[in-house]
Amino acid sequence: MNGKAEMNGHAATNGQLPASKEEKKPNILQRVANKIIWFFETGFEKIGVLVSTHPWKTILISTIITGLFCIGAGVNFTETNDNSVIWVPSDSDFLVHKKYVESTYPSTTRFFYLILVADNVLTTATMEKVYDAYDAIVGLDSTSNYTSICLKSGGKCLVSSVLELYSYNKATISGKTDAQIQSDVNSTTTSPMYSSPWDATKSLGERTYSGPTITGARAAILTFYIGTEDKTVAEAWEQKALDRAKQGFAGISQTYYLSTRSRSDEAGNAIRKDVSLLSAGYFLVILYLFLVFGRLNCVEQRVGLSLAGVIVIGMSIGFSFGLSSAAGWEYGPLHSILPFLLLGIGVDDMFVIVGSYQSLSHHELDLPLTQRMGKLLRHAGVSILVTSVTDILAFGIGASTTLPALKSFCVFSCLGILGLFSLALTFFVACFTLDIMRTEQGRNACICCYKHKPEYKPNNCSQRNNFNIFLRKYYSKMILKLPVKIVVVVITLALLGLNIWGFYSLKQDYNENWFYPSDSYAYEYNEMKEKYFPGGGARGAVYCKNIEYFNSKTSFESLYTQLSANQYIAAGTVDSWFKSYTEWLATSPAAAAGKTTAANYPTTEANFVDLLNTFITTETTGKRHAREVKFLNSSGTLDIDASYISFQHNVFQTASDEIVAMDAIVDLVKGIFSESECFPYSRLYLQWQTNKVIKSELFRNLGLAAACVFIVTLILIANLWTSLLVFSCVIMTLVDVAGIMHLWGLSINIVSCINLVIAIGLAVDYSAHIGHCFMTFVGDRHERVRATLVEMGNPVFSGGFSTFLAFILLAASKSYVFTTFFQIFFLVVIFGLFHGLVYLPVLLSWIGPSAYTTADRRYKGDDEDNQGNDSNKNAALQGHDNLAMKSTISSGHYDTPYAPPPDYDKPYIPPPDYTPPSKHRGVSNGKTPQMNGNANYANGRITPISS
Repeated sequence: MNGKAEMNGHAATNGQLPASKEEKKPNILQRVANKIIWFFETGFEKIGVLVSTHPWKTILISTIITGLFCIGAGVNFTETNDNSVIWVPSDSDFLVHKKYVESTYPSTTRFFYLILVADNVLTTATMEKVYDAYDAIVGLDSTSNYTSICLKSGGKCLVSSVLELYSYNKATISGKTDAQIQSDVNSTTTSPMYSSPWDATKSLGERTYSGPTITGARAAILTFYIGTEDKTVAEAWEQKALDRAKQGFAGISQTYYLSTRSRSDEAGNAIRKDVSLLSAGYFLVILYLFLVFGRLNCVEQRVGLSLAGVIVIGMSIGFSFGLSSAAGWEYGPLHSILPFLLLGIGVDDMFVIVGSYQSLSHHELDLPLTQRMGKLLRHAGVSILVTSVTDILAFGIGASTTLPALKSFCVFSCLGILGLFSLALTFFVACFTLDIMRTEQGRNACICCYKHKPEYKPNNCSQRNNFNIFLRKYYSKMILKLPVKIVVVVITLALLGLNIWGFYSLKQDYNENWFYPSDSYAYEYNEMKEKYFPGGGARGAVYCKNIEYFNSKTSFESLYTQLSANQYIAAGTVDSWFKSYTEWLATSPAAAAGKTTAANYPTTEANFVDLLNTFITTETTGKRHAREVKFLNSSGTLDIDASYISFQHNVFQTASDEIVAMDAIVDLVKGIFSESECFPYSRLYLQWQTNKVIKSELFRNLGLAAACVFIVTLILIANLWTSLLVFSCVIMTLVDVAGIMHLWGLSINIVSCINLVIAIGLAVDYSAHIGHCFMTFVGDRHERVRATLVEMGNPVFSGGFSTFLAFILLAASKSYVFTTFFQIFFLVVIFGLFHGLVYLPVLLSWIGPSAYTTADRRYKGDDEDNQGNDSNKNAALQGHDNLAMKSTISSGHYDTPYAPPPDYDKPYIPPPDYTPPSKHRGVSNGKTPQMNGNANYANGRITPISS
């Protein structure tokens, strides 16, 4: 080789191959990888040429296609806030049980709750104020007054409160002394108003005692029952009641209120209240794009390009919503974070595109504009493809979950990221092309029709980019010093160890109140309800159907015995109609004469049903079970259609305890009856079932998504070792985020589960760009790391920082969804940037693999670091002077002399369709220089010699 290094894109340890060795031929895996890289780079280069050749057509077609997809959102958009369905696995038996219970025991009863807080409710003066509050609510008149829509008991509107003691008569209350009121509370066990059992502890909160005697209470709760089937009328009255309660009541220090309509109202308000934060976040990102994309002078500003970037994100949101809605997917509470997600991912893609243009070599910048844009996408396309495909697959894995809310969100996200990828390569690149044309023509950035004079010179300040200078002159050198490398590795491992412990310590928890804004009346009511009226555990029941009751005496007795003895059931709360019925039969009632055996049990199934009907309809002890047993009269024969036996759980401290209790009761019932006969059900079982599967769903989704990330990066980066290094950064970022979640008091639930799936996609972005860029440079490892940081450091950092700007205002949100999103994404950005810009460069400098065989760029070194920033002004954006790299065929920075091509002495003849830009190198006033067959070769470029 005569001392000359062969330049095929590979670099030896010092950037050269030994003179005495022949280059090793690539093995089959390397050849496959080379083919993959060539395929993608060539394809993206063609896209860049095509788009930049027809920018206006591209913009028009992209807009029309996106608009057509957006129609789906207008035609078929549906929203759901039914927490009892969207958070429960779609294959859960409890959904089937829920449907059966609601159809068999339908309830149209609605509620309005009022909690009144004072120094002591059990005084005459305060009781009068409580009555005034009651009277104000009952006296409201909307489309109907309360008396016309209330649920009645014994012909009287049912309102449960301490005022039952005096039958809601203010004169009676005024005639009582404080001592008499306290005496009545302690001695009354039956409501004078409704003749039903009355318990002071259910109506009075934060009670004070003198021995066993109640002497005071800080709070009273009033429950108004609404019985109309007209939902519109009921909701109108509820709104009136909410508005009146909001005003407060004289003599009452605090008022808290809630109605049946509050859940849907506040779920929507939680999103609407944060629209302003979303708008402000987008404004911050637009401002940041404006500052980073361009320079602060009249020509090189990038106002239009910044707006185009935000328009791309908006179009991708419309694409996602339209296509998802057209396919029948519903919008849920978690989907409100989707605009922030797409903003973060989309801006990152745009920074990579702009950064790749800044990093074109000098001879590439001398090419016609269409070829420059082709070279741009040749470098940027694969990076964007890697991150987009990994993001789509991560969410695609999430879409395979059994949780409807997570499934729907992941589908929306997949389509949104697909839209971002497509529009970034088409719409944004087309806008970028037009903006470069405008700049080269010297047109004003804000008033494009105004063309500056040829002698216009931008201010010197706008030609500098301090961050790029910092990366090139300081950071890229500092990070490669051995002491710094050691410190980085030690910090990384220390964080990893601490956060592995935190990840392991993460707890499961879920509270439905989290989904109300923390400053909403619904949230405050639930908090005060828990404080003043904590109550008991979850109520449930064992529902039976398709069973021969007459022949199941032993089974029902066993059910009652086992439920009563179960450690997860509160003592004395099992209420069995079957036990009450058999106890009544044991008294040998007259109605049972001739219909029972000597053991006081019905002789036939017909007698069993007939006597049960008598017991429930005529006996005092049986009437309270009337709702629990449903009869069916078929062809004149009375039969039992359905029944249930109720119970109440203990109060559990953790979600794990709730899951164990639920499974214990399910197993207990299955041990006595088949599932087709009887099953246990509680409304809270739906929530507990979510808690049961969420942890396994989380690890399943994270594991599969991580595997897909590795496979995709392996295929698209086409180097096993680089893919492993990138993958290690993703895993460590994920572990660090989860570990800090524990230290911040966050738990594993549906919201954090979704955010952790998102974290995988974002974490890939920071590391994959660095890993892929490293593979495109030749030279020794230190040179390649420096070149990578100079070229890709700014885009990666800007992408992370813009993502942070997009959601930083969410720190002020009152929504649990948004605040959790902020906390987790903050961690993703911090740890993602750390592993991508600090830890991974250190690893690559030690154990980075060889470059692609197609790599043709090399770091120029420090010899030009002190050159002025005015070089190549027309090509460089945001002050970048393109000193990071150059083509290996264009410079004498190799230690060996450059051998010119065979046709070096031939004149340069431009192609027929070549139209150079006005401020191109070697171009004067937009005219192509005359070539007289003579040329000089300088800096790897052929430049004409003037005649």
